[in-house]
Amino acid sequence: MSTTEKDLTPDVVEAAKTADTLDSQTVEEPQAEEEKELTRKLKMEEAVLRYFQNKEIAKERNEENKLLLEELEALFQEGDKEEVVIVLPNGDHAVLSPKFVEREVLDRDLLAEEMQVPKDELKTPFDFCMFTAQGKLTPEMITRHTTVEREVKMKISKRKPTSRRRKSTADLPEDLR
Repeated sequence: MSTTEKDLTPDVVEAAKTADTLDSQTVEEPQAEEEKELTRKLKMEEAVLRYFQNKEIAKERNEENKLLLEELEALFQEGDKEEVVIVLPNGDHAVLSPKFVEREVLDRDLLAEEMQVPKDELKTPFDFCMFTAQGKLTPEMITRHTTVEREVKMKISKRKPTSRRRKSTADLPEDLR
């Protein structure tokens, strides 16, 4: 102890030591806070980078899957089977089956020409109601200008390899037959 410390009371000496400790902590605190902030910023940058990399990978995979699906559709239509089942390496089954899509399409150009009105006047359901109320449009006209488009698409799905056995009526209890 120095001579000045001998002259001071123990409370004053303790308070001085505490003040010295606090000063060193306040100097270290901003450095620790800066390090935490820098670490947090680096983690955010890394997460953002990985996020956009994953989005790019997903986009590429989706494009590849579209091309594969088109190739599968072409190969499927060359065959004559209604359904193709392929066993996958994990034991599941991939099932390729046709999907029939039908939709009715109204040819507005020809309808407008027959009605002798501009095509732009046949846009909304209100327009059709108005012309029907005026007697310019009849259900027969709509039927004449409506065609059915049929499209066959391929559906691909994954199924678990379960044995699907249907129960015969002999296996069912009396009250369920």
